Amino acid sequence: MGENIEAIYGPLAKNWRMVRLKDLVENGTAELQTGPFGTMLHASAYQPKGTPVIAVQHIGENSLRQGEYPLVDDDDTARLSRYKVRENDILFGRKGAVDRRALIRSHESGWLQGSDCIRLRFNETIDARYISYVLGTSAYKQWIVRHAHGATMPSLNQEILGLIPLPLPPLPEQKRIAHILGTLDDKIELNQRMNATLEAMARVLFKSWFVDFDPVRAKIDGRKPEGMDAETAALFPSEFQESPLGPIPKGWKVQKGLSPKNRGQLYLSP
Repeated sequence: MGENIEAIYGPLAKNWRMVRLKDLVENGTAELQTGPFGTMLHASAYQPKGTPVIAVQHIGENSLRQGEYPLVDDDDTARLSRYKVRENDILFGRKGAVDRRALIRSHESGWLQGSDCIRLRFNETIDARYISYVLGTSAYKQWIVRHAHGATMPSLNQEILGLIPLPLPPLPEQKRIAHILGTLDDKIELNQRMNATLEAMARVLFKSWFVDFDPVRAKIDGRKPEGMDAETAALFPSEFQESPLGPIPKGWKVQKGLSPKNRGQLYLSP
């Protein structure tokens, strides 16, 4: 398990230091917590409503993935309170994609870590967001994969995580680095949401124009087609005709696909 610390990260700035995570745990700066034993939380305890339980498949790249989470009631939440996560906790999966980690956001605070997760928590002397970004670099991902147990199903434990060497600048620098990277992440997330919105709008528009033929129906009813200029509206006829696919705009044709992917399939051609 020996490792050349400088080779992992490269030369450090003069006022930076390199420490092992286990040293931070020993001096009380950090805390590692493995999830509850399987016997403490059975699938039979899951309820339609309650507190979400985070499993390894929910851990993404610096965040939890959206999706369905198992839920437990208030009694089980109280019984397992030591496994509640807080904002800025970092979660690892114990098996599988061990190089992923999730930084807990404020709206996820109070959720429970599942039995297949390991939680890393820092006190106020270290910026957890900065550490999470460090752990997301390719060098650290490779380090974790190299040290994980098992070839077919890599697994982590507290001992392995404790050996991770972390480069620590002074706290103000940690916060500045985390802020800059967080701002970039926020911009990326915003762009992704905008793209998803535009894709959804395009699907709705396509269905309206080329499946439901709303512009044609509007013309038949004597209305101006919505959401298009006069030049675009002129491309749509004001009548339907029968076809093997059912009523289609007059003058449009039904053709068979010619490419290997859609050969023989019927499709519309204006």
